[in-house]
Formats: sequence, C-alpha cells, structure tokens
Amino acid sequence: MSKELKAAYEQLEQSIQDVARLEQAEGVLTDWVVVGAWQRFDEAGDGITNVEALLPAGRIPHYRLIGLLDFALTMYRAQVTDP
Repeated sequence: MSKELKAAYEQLEQSIQDVARLEQAEGVLTDWVVVGAWQRFDEAGDGITNVEALLPAGRIPHYRLIGLLDFALTMYRAQVTDP
C-alpha cells in the first residue's frame, strides 16, 4: 500500500470517528465499512453502477464484514417495514 493510500485510509478513519462523535456515538470505534456506488457510462452510453466497500486499511476479516453488513441491513429493513 502506498504512503498516499495509507494516509487517505487514516484520514477516512479519523473522519468516521469525527462524524460519529458529532452524531453522539458513544464508545470506541472497533470496526467500520463504507459502502459507495459509483456511476459511469460505457462507450455506448449505457449506465454502469459499481458498488464498492472501503475497509480499514483495505482489510477486515470476512466474518466481521458480513456481520456488520448483515446487522445494518436487518436494522434498516426493520425501520422501513415498521409502521
């Protein structure tokens, strides 16, 4: 990993901690994942969407990643379906 990429990941983690603090999160950040969608167009003008996950220093054990995403998905589904 380049120095520039490592510094960017460190800055991202600090930003996540800053936002969490401002959102009144309590405790110590132990794991995180950022999911984003990037839209682009191919040569024919068709839209293509890529979904990517940014992980701490580019790595997190799969069982922890799946657990984080599954828990978040379960919470959001409950919010959407709860009248």
